[in-house]
Amino acid sequence: MRRKTSLTSATLVMLAALALNTAAGSQSHASAGGPANTVTVVINNFKFAPASVTVHAGDVVVWKNEGFVPHTATANGGSQKPAFDSGTIASGGEWRYVARNKGTYNYTCTFHPNMEGKLIVQ
Repeated sequence: MRRKTSLTSATLVMLAALALNTAAGSQSHASAGGPANTVTVVINNFKFAPASVTVHAGDVVVWKNEGFVPHTATANGGSQKPAFDSGTIASGGEWRYVARNKGTYNYTCTFHPNMEGKLIVQ
């Protein structure tokens, strides 16, 4: 009888330890920012929709071209290299970007400069 009690106690201790370990792992993952989110910007009718998106560092932004002509999503860099540049996104295509650096990035389509958008990375 004593052996059964000892086995039950050991099992309960192990389950409690496992539960604590799992809870600690979840908590540290959440405090580290949690899983990355994906935000989609649709390109259609010569517009980015939504025109402004806010994400957290590490999130993924997907530009989907639902228009009938190629477009780009290119950060305004002035005389410097842009923070991001999709290159040509063909009609029906998409481009994914992991937003790693915090900041506010205005961007345009290099083929159609009147198309403007804003990416805010917190």
